[in-house]
Amino acid sequence: MKVKETSRQTKGKATKKKIYTVAKELILTKGYNNVTVDEICEKCTLSKGAFYIHYKSKEDIVKKLFRDDYSEYMDINFGKYVHEHKDASPVDRLKKFMMVALSFPLVVGEELTKLTFIMNLSLNSTEPSYFADCIKQDLFYEAIEEGLSRSLFRDDLSIEDIVNCVYSFITGAIVTWCLSDSDYDIEKVSGKMIDTLIRGLQ
Repeated sequence: MKVKETSRQTKGKATKKKIYTVAKELILTKGYNNVTVDEICEKCTLSKGAFYIHYKSKEDIVKKLFRDDYSEYMDINFGKYVHEHKDASPVDRLKKFMMVALSFPLVVGEELTKLTFIMNLSLNSTEPSYFADCIKQDLFYEAIEEGLSRSLFRDDLSIEDIVNCVYSFITGAIVTWCLSDSDYDIEKVSGKMIDTLIRGLQ
């Protein structure tokens, strides 16, 4: 039986969503370093105390922003591909998954991508890295499982082995792009490397 929310809980969720929406707009418009918690609170007509009830810091908002937008982006774009290409092989689906995942930094921008990785690598971070959760999808796992069942991937690799290879590749490709100050199209440049990785999995 679902427990009905109290009016206080409903109001709390609405406040948290408002803070997030306003902060996201300010950060994407002005840049992370040009936005303060005071400014976010002023735009939301909230006290700083109310802000800190819902978020520990401005960093928390950036992490949520990247994670939620990445998850939504993958759901929409990879999901659309799978829906429109029902006959695509598991290998083609895996390749497309990686291509879509590597196109996201171009959409969200270099600054937010760098900030997210810096914050997750920070010694002050008390949270485990959640990058894999950003792009974890049932459709992705289904492609790998089907590929293994049809002997399209090496039989000495488990689903988790392949997942870890893919996530490690995507993470490394994005970090390398960030270190280059995003001076190339990560999606285009990574195409050959994706083909090489997939051949290694077969």
